[in-house]
Amino acid sequence: MKIVCLILLIFSLFDVTTSTKYECNRRATCGCSKWATASLSRIIGGEPVNVTNPWRWIGSLRKDGFHQCGATLISPMHAITAAHCVKYVRSLSSLSLMFGITNLTDIGELRKIVQMYIHPSYDQTSSANDLAILRLDSPINLIDSNVSRICLPSSYEFDLSLAEYPPVASDLVAIGWGVTEPFSRIPSPVLRQVTVQAISRNDQSCANTINDDTVQFCAGSPEGGKDTCQGDSGGPLMLFKDRRWQLVGITSYGDICGSPEHPGVYTRVALYISYINQIIDADFKFTGNTKQLTETKSSRANSITLYGTFIIQIFFICLYLVHKKVFYQN
Repeated sequence: MKIVCLILLIFSLFDVTTSTKYECNRRATCGCSKWATASLSRIIGGEPVNVTNPWRWIGSLRKDGFHQCGATLISPMHAITAAHCVKYVRSLSSLSLMFGITNLTDIGELRKIVQMYIHPSYDQTSSANDLAILRLDSPINLIDSNVSRICLPSSYEFDLSLAEYPPVASDLVAIGWGVTEPFSRIPSPVLRQVTVQAISRNDQSCANTINDDTVQFCAGSPEGGKDTCQGDSGGPLMLFKDRRWQLVGITSYGDICGSPEHPGVYTRVALYISYINQIIDADFKFTGNTKQLTETKSSRANSITLYGTFIIQIFFICLYLVHKKVFYQN
């Protein structure tokens, strides 16, 4: 019995030392879900996401109802994904996004896509500039729903002329419903998470796979077996910074899933912050959604304005009738 207890104790200690917990700032306006704690083990190949699911910004991008890629909510009206996921879609009506789910069979916040912004310099051959922004048919209520939005890196946090971002060797988390076997075509029914590390552009393993290290970067693990794969495309690669989750990469491509000699390649989001913000700002101005989102706060003032307008109209009607009566009598 003592030996059994000793073995159990060793295994429990091992589990503690091989798990990492992230506690995000619940007051943050982005990068933190209602379930603020994320726990990731160091097991090879990743693991299913806990039922509470701290990653409430990921969406399942679907074509004709079937999961195709991942996407990430970056505003109440916008999600971002890989350009190659939507480049050859003939009709927007075939696309939809399901947010707030862990299992692909769950029912969450369903939205249709009404506009796609594929990066104008997207190159299918090199996968350079592999990103697309999707505008939803209606905004998601980020206060009362089970959906959150992720943070984007701020331009003051990095200088790409001096160093790579995300920083080399930093721990990053990838999530998705992609296949779990290298040559499978069946997506995982359950959302999975895996921890990988950012790899230097000067590393030979990265050079084996990457096409353009300015707009792309590599991430993986030295021992292999921890990677994104088919079906994870378009999903987020995240960095935990200042107690919030940042979107630093978009899953783009790779040669062999889980190979230490061929790590996964991701779109370097930091390079596109200005481009992304321009589209979001222009959309809000065009659709008037900024006004819609604040309309309830100004309803009282609007009532007062309408009442004042009504009084003025009555005044002019009375003035007209008086004038008409005087003129008729004369």
